[in-house]
Amino acid sequence: MNTKREIFIPNQKTRKKLAEKLNLKFDENMQDWEYEIADSKRVLEFIKEYDKLESTKKEKQTLMEVIIDSANDLLCKNRIDEFENVILLINERLKKEIRLHKGTLNYWKTNNFEISKRLI
Repeated sequence: MNTKREIFIPNQKTRKKLAEKLNLKFDENMQDWEYEIADSKRVLEFIKEYDKLESTKKEKQTLMEVIIDSANDLLCKNRIDEFENVILLINERLKKEIRLHKGTLNYWKTNNFEISKRLI
């Protein structure tokens, strides 16, 4: 039996490509890029990019990390109405592509974040 849990593995090429597409800060030394550039004010923009037909699987995985962290910030800042709209959009996408986001869900649901209990 394989008990190894899936994890999200960042990809520098994908990070750089998304940074260029979305005009985000990027530096090769940014270890936690997805969380450093997360922005609750841009969460809908990140979701829109996620939904584009040309978005690759790696881009979607990376964007989902950014999207969830951005939404978690909404909760932490007590912006509940905005969060309620965004969590529905997030969970729709997670359900649709659950296999793609297993590593992300493992991280966000097994840690004690504000958003942890609200994810599918």
